[in-house]
Amino acid sequence: MSISRVVSALALACVGACAQATVIGFEDLGNVGSSGPVITNQYAGVVFSSAGGMVNRVSSQGGIGDGLNFLCTATSSINCTGETVLDFTSAVSGVSFLAVGDDSQGVTAKVDVWVNGQLAGTEDVLTDGIFNTTQLVNLAGYSNVTRVRIHSITDAGGLGWDTFSFTAGNTVPEPQTAALVLAALAGLGLARLRRQG
Repeated sequence: MSISRVVSALALACVGACAQATVIGFEDLGNVGSSGPVITNQYAGVVFSSAGGMVNRVSSQGGIGDGLNFLCTATSSINCTGETVLDFTSAVSGVSFLAVGDDSQGVTAKVDVWVNGQLAGTEDVLTDGIFNTTQLVNLAGYSNVTRVRIHSITDAGGLGWDTFSFTAGNTVPEPQTAALVLAALAGLGLARLRRQG
């Protein structure tokens, strides 16, 4: 097996396993003040929504989150207490985001995760009660995520969300991909043995 075939096989295997993450930090909107635009389908691969008359609105406040802007789910005022729902247009993996602007310590929200359209688990959002720090919510243990619902916010001042990150598709190589990589490596080993023998 030639080196070029091995490289080609590894490149094909990496298509699904090495996809680049999409990161949504809302910084592309510039300074929008305390009550910026409502976010729905402006970003490729995901639709943001809420319930009960709430909307996902971007707010600009320095010192909160990972930059100037963060997402706050509320009614007309920015109280950041509503649920935030992300529906992915195709299954994703490696989902994570930041909880920002917390005033309370402990479990201050819940996150439901749907895999292939089925509720797969609920995770706690843990915060430290320090307003200007960010708390990572890491859902990377789930593959083929189709929906995320952030809800049950108990933080006294509400919570904002920032730096949503996800990778399209399943980042864990499928068995066929893993087999292809192993075959390519075995072929490379055999080629070296033949040259030495």
